[in-house]
Amino acid sequence: MAVSIFVMKFHLPKTVAAKWTLDQKLCGHLEASRKYGKVKDDAGGDMTRDRKKRAKTDHSGGGSEPGAELDMVKRELREALDRQSATNEILHVISSSPSDTQPVFDAIVRSGSKLFPGAAISVALPMGDIVDAVAVADEDPIRADAWRRRFPFPLNREYMHGMAILEGTEIDIPDVANSPSRNSTGAKNFLLSGYRAVTMMPMLRDGKAIGVLGVIRQTPGPLTKAQLSVLRTFAAQAVIAIDNTRLVNELRNSKTVVENISHQLAKYVPPQLYQSIIDDEKNVAIESKRKKLTIFFSDIVGFAQITEQLESEELTALLNEYLREMSAIAEEYGATFDKFIGDAIMCFFGDPESPGVKEDAEACVRMALAMQERLHQLQAVWQDAGWIDRPFLARMGINTGYCTVGNFGSQDRMDYTIIGHEVNLAARLESHAEPGGILMSAETYSLVKDWLFAQEQEAVAMKGFSQPIRVFQVIGTLDDIDRDEGYFHHEDEGVIISIHTEHADWRKTKNALRSALAKLER
Repeated sequence: MAVSIFVMKFHLPKTVAAKWTLDQKLCGHLEASRKYGKVKDDAGGDMTRDRKKRAKTDHSGGGSEPGAELDMVKRELREALDRQSATNEILHVISSSPSDTQPVFDAIVRSGSKLFPGAAISVALPMGDIVDAVAVADEDPIRADAWRRRFPFPLNREYMHGMAILEGTEIDIPDVANSPSRNSTGAKNFLLSGYRAVTMMPMLRDGKAIGVLGVIRQTPGPLTKAQLSVLRTFAAQAVIAIDNTRLVNELRNSKTVVENISHQLAKYVPPQLYQSIIDDEKNVAIESKRKKLTIFFSDIVGFAQITEQLESEELTALLNEYLREMSAIAEEYGATFDKFIGDAIMCFFGDPESPGVKEDAEACVRMALAMQERLHQLQAVWQDAGWIDRPFLARMGINTGYCTVGNFGSQDRMDYTIIGHEVNLAARLESHAEPGGILMSAETYSLVKDWLFAQEQEAVAMKGFSQPIRVFQVIGTLDDIDRDEGYFHHEDEGVIISIHTEHADWRKTKNALRSALAKLER
């Protein structure tokens, strides 16, 4: 007659009702268990053989009552279910604590304390030349505390913890008092603590023990195959937790190192370019393109004379403060830094990001105005501190036009910059600007004249340009001019009237206005 094999797989129980349902099913499977005569639990234990041994002990006449056997099957299956539940709990802790092993160790000894009543459970790790406990549990807190105080132990073969780690082998002694090693230092420690039986389960990685899981009992007797199996599972889970933590921490450390390096490298490239490279939006290769940009140059007036009156430390501090303040303003307005050239600054608007040519020009001019205002404030502070005894002024030049922008250099070393005729013009405008002034080209002025007041200057002949260049001196925004009693400005279709009241020749100005009025009245 064919024999049907019944295999049960248990999951973590949610409520007591789940166990009650299990009890009902057990009655229906009792007959099947008698027929095939052998049931293995999920931890690999031979439940039927253990049950028969206990049945013979309980019934000297041989055989057992059906009710007693049913109770035994139920108890054994509940134990298997408890072992499965403990394993699931530890796996859950492992998954929820990838960077910390302590919760896993605590869960192991907590579960072990439930599965091995009357036993003390410990997880111990080698730390140099000693073995110390990282987690200890016992259903009796006093016993647990007493056992915890026995640690650490020397890492040598005189102690069972040391032997299990150094040999990488399991130790299961049913009665320490009657064992061959009863006179060892470790065995004496167990007996002095009131324990008789001991099991040491090494935590193996690649055949080498990295720790040990210990179960010590006050009552002599060996562990069953199922109990040893669950200890092996616990030991393996502890190794998984240790390896997970190591990998997570290594990845975290590597990530921190990369972030630190990236943060340092970001100081050497424009923020916009750095971000586009990090986001994998820009290819780091020798390539360039034509694009309409607004270019900015600035330089400190008479910097050579300033260096003569300052010690090198003072000069360094002053220059760094100036460049730091100017850089902060440039970043605020979205400038792409090209380079610092000593005390000079070169930056541009329009690449790698651009809201539009007109918007780029406006951002550049507003940046220049903000820089001049901040430099005026810094100058007062430096003079009060006695660092300078002369005006600290900067010239600034702005131009808008088509440039070649991209990476220039070699495959091993390249520079992200701009080149072209319009770049040279911006540099020439800066050199012709008045100290503390901003000089711009006609192209830039045409893009900002609806909100900016600038006076056209006499065309300037510049090196490298065949024709004189129209230039405009920035005075301020129209809103600022309206609030300044020293200026009068009116602009409309077909008419522009700008009067600097402090410098205007009143007689000539009145005559010019009268002539203009007479022509309008004809």
